[in-house]
Amino acid sequence: MYVSRIFTTAALAVLTCLAAVTMDTRSALAVSLEGSWSGGGYVAPKSGKRERIRCRVSFSRQSAKVFGVSATCASPSTTIRQTGQLLMVNPSRYVGDFYNSQYDISGRVRVTVQGSRLNVTFSSANGGGAMSLSRR
Repeated sequence: MYVSRIFTTAALAVLTCLAAVTMDTRSALAVSLEGSWSGGGYVAPKSGKRERIRCRVSFSRQSAKVFGVSATCASPSTTIRQTGQLLMVNPSRYVGDFYNSQYDISGRVRVTVQGSRLNVTFSSANGGGAMSLSRR
């Protein structure tokens, strides 16, 4: 009985440590999203021609799993600014919403972390696009 209590206590301690390490790893991966990123891709409006874009994007932690996002993107024809919020689904995937006050456009954004790069896709009723970002 005493031996089984020791094994049970030891097993619980190991599981607690593993859970803490997993949570710390997730937290460390999430922290890596914070900061300034830049890169390029394309935007494809429903009522226009697909254009290449260059963007600067900043992420700031708002809570354990929520990040604010602010982006400025330029195409040959215009410069646009949008803000939004992302929720961490898992340490390598985020989903959320964006809003562009210049054109009163809102939509969905998805971010996938792949190594040191972020792959971003976005869509709205007015079109969509994608870009790849690296840390600035």
